[in-house]
Amino acid sequence: MGAAFFVAAFFWIWLYRFTGAKAFWVTLIAFGIYLAVGAVPRKLPWMTLGGVLGVVGGFLAYALAMLVMPMYSAVSIAIAGAVFVLVGAAVSIARLPEMFPSYLLGLAGFLGAMDRYVYLFEENAVEAMPRALGTFFGVMLSLLFGLLLGLLLGTPILKLKREETAGTAARAGGE
Repeated sequence: MGAAFFVAAFFWIWLYRFTGAKAFWVTLIAFGIYLAVGAVPRKLPWMTLGGVLGVVGGFLAYALAMLVMPMYSAVSIAIAGAVFVLVGAAVSIARLPEMFPSYLLGLAGFLGAMDRYVYLFEENAVEAMPRALGTFFGVMLSLLFGLLLGLLLGTPILKLKREETAGTAARAGGE
């Protein structure tokens, strides 16, 4: 399974620009978050919802910082980001352990990916909104692909590990 993840990660990192993914590292972090919560498939819908809402929150935070607050200010993006982190915490309060890490990843992934294009707002504002929309869908794709990799690769790996640990514990208890 480790080899399959290596191959998938290699091709994703190599070809992410051509798929429109915009941020290959979001895929790897989403995979890690899925493993960190125990690789339990019943948590996946909540994680997916949290990630999708996080990317939407990141887009809205970016729009708030660029369209409402003083432009080109790091403080503007920090304030807007903090506001949407609070919104995400409030939205995910019922399922905090499943939703909130994915929400934070979506929000930070979008803002991090957009940080590469800040020059557009200063030099070529006509390209800024199409770039923001493309980044929105690209970060969403990266996040969802990472969760899919977690489901397809992480779940069987951790399931085997749990069975091995349970078998070892049963043998140790029987001796």
